[in-house]
Amino acid sequence: MRSHRADNPLAAHNFAAVLPGDSVAALVVANGINNFLNIYNTLLVVRLVLTWFPNSPPAIVSPLSTICDPYLNIFRGIIPPLGGTLDLSPILAFLVLNAITSSAAALPAELPTTTTTSQRSSSCHPIFQNLTATQEKWMRRLTSKKSKNQEDGM
Repeated sequence: MRSHRADNPLAAHNFAAVLPGDSVAALVVANGINNFLNIYNTLLVVRLVLTWFPNSPPAIVSPLSTICDPYLNIFRGIIPPLGGTLDLSPILAFLVLNAITSSAAALPAELPTTTTTSQRSSSCHPIFQNLTATQEKWMRRLTSKKSKNQEDGM
């Protein structure tokens, strides 16, 4: 019999759900944060690539600078440019942004409950043991629909 910790990679890291996983609003918020961070990551890449070209169009560079430079300036204060021209601070900026993005992806993560198998309402089949609360909720819905359909058929 396999435990839920072996199936769920987030459970191995002891992440706790910040947002309950059975709410549509929580999933919309979590996905919105994740999408925003991915778009911001893309804008940072575009901004940094455009710095390699001295004749970049100001209509593109100016809005990107307004959006990206405040975040990058935080790390420019930590890691000054080497030799006056080589700026390595975006590497640290990307590492921090990726850590925040990974944390945002774990917001709706849900750890299994710590109830014993005798307290579970689901089937005794090994595949239905160690379910999360959301999975148990769906299993109860499915089993109640099956029993209702069987009663109607008689």
